[in-house]
Amino acid sequence: MPAGSYERYGLTSNPFRELASESVEDVTIFHVNQESDQTLRSILDEVLDKENRTVVAVTGPQGVGKTERLLLAVAEAKERKAFSVYYDVAGRSQWALRGLAEAFDKAARTAGLVKMLGAPAWLRSVSALAKAKGETYDPKEAGRRIGEALNAASPSFLLLNDLNNLVDAADVEPFAKTLEEVAGVIRPGVLVMFTCYASYLAWLTINQPGFVSRINRTIPLVPLTDDEARLVLAKKLLGKRIVEDLEPTYPFDRTAVRELNDSAHGNPRRLFELADAALERGVASRAYQIDDELVRAAIAAWEAPNPARPPAWQESPDPSADAEAPAEPATTPKPSARRSLFGRSR
Repeated sequence: MPAGSYERYGLTSNPFRELASESVEDVTIFHVNQESDQTLRSILDEVLDKENRTVVAVTGPQGVGKTERLLLAVAEAKERKAFSVYYDVAGRSQWALRGLAEAFDKAARTAGLVKMLGAPAWLRSVSALAKAKGETYDPKEAGRRIGEALNAASPSFLLLNDLNNLVDAADVEPFAKTLEEVAGVIRPGVLVMFTCYASYLAWLTINQPGFVSRINRTIPLVPLTDDEARLVLAKKLLGKRIVEDLEPTYPFDRTAVRELNDSAHGNPRRLFELADAALERGVASRAYQIDDELVRAAIAAWEAPNPARPPAWQESPDPSADAEAPAEPATTPKPSARRSLFGRSR
């Protein structure tokens, strides 16, 4: 095999260049189950069987896998023929409401719920929210319409990504009150799940206690163990393999994986960033295997140009200096057995 190329490692290219798996297809391939996924699995099953209704907050720093959990819920809804609305929250309440209404319409059309003779009444009610004029709206009325739409389409999921994008108090309050009303209206068979930073949820607890009181379950995502990191890397590498019968994490040996995960603090996105740097250094130095020493050298060289640059995985500052963010969990879960999606055994 030619020296100084990815073929040296039995790869067609660098699999870590695409740091995140932001499509439904990708997450179902590359996801590694943690203990939190078992909890989510139980919640989804209860909702899909119409045994429960629930509001769930998934928290953690950037890059830990919050979006991934929402996309896995989308995949599960598709598999179980349930209705799901996924929406990346915009930075202003009015835009967020309009965007959410448009997301409902898109989801309904994708699911084939809009027929030749028109859309169902519940969808027309929500779609009208996208036409609201001005900078204000009635949060209670908006929440009632959204909640009733979710009930009519149940089993159904409302999945809101990055609620922390709403940081101005004037924008947070109406949308939080809208979600508070949604939570009060929904019946068994409906899941509302949103993601945000733990510090943002702490800020909401102080500033929007009515909404936070409606949250049934908060699930903090925790760092990867070394075994979980090894599996994450192996899955990424497998996608670019051209040589069979290699160790799953080759060219990274066990010391390299441990060093990468320690340096990434168990954060998947940071893990991919560092693995990318280490693989490039391994190729450039024509090393036949990447160990912890090479990883440390790669990280030092990668960070040297911008030592003050905040890592992409770090959490953004609190939206309020008055709120004190709770400490992130200090413990990590033990690796779970191989399961599909959120941990259901095959």
